[in-house]
Amino acid sequence: MELSILDSIVLSFAFSVSMFVVSASVGNGSSIKYSKGIAQSILMVFFQCLLLYVGVWVASLFSLGELQYDRTIAAGILILMAIKQFINIVKKQGVKDTIVVSNMKSIVFLAIATSMDVFVIGMGLGFLYNPSQLGLVLILTAILGFLVSIMGIFMGRQKRKIPSKLLLGAKAVLLIELAIKMFFE
Repeated sequence: MELSILDSIVLSFAFSVSMFVVSASVGNGSSIKYSKGIAQSILMVFFQCLLLYVGVWVASLFSLGELQYDRTIAAGILILMAIKQFINIVKKQGVKDTIVVSNMKSIVFLAIATSMDVFVIGMGLGFLYNPSQLGLVLILTAILGFLVSIMGIFMGRQKRKIPSKLLLGAKAVLLIELAIKMFFE
């Protein structure tokens, strides 16, 4: 199976939503300097791309080689992640309105924590795609993720209201759409 350009864009957007929401919360929660904001954005992009690649690579080792089973596993993982996202929205869990970042250690921890769902999604994708097929997704995620992360910090510093539940809900819908497409493709 090949990953289409549109699917690559949708995946990159879905991955970037979390970076935007977390960055806006960091900007709102502290008087973070733009130099630390840039460092945070770079680290978030780095860990998103790294954990996506590692997730795909690990899962590709366990691919069953039977397309229908691999599709079912991949679609199931994406749907489970979307359901988890919806549950977090309903339970009012997930990203807080304000996150205080005090030092570089907390920025690294936040970047890794934000990337954990991308690792699981990568595991789902790894049943259908080789790590080499994700080049466009990684490039788009790096560019879009960096831009939206910087924009999130800027908007958070201005104390603008971010519709985080709506954005995270849109991410979940995109994951379901991709899962359905993968299952029936």
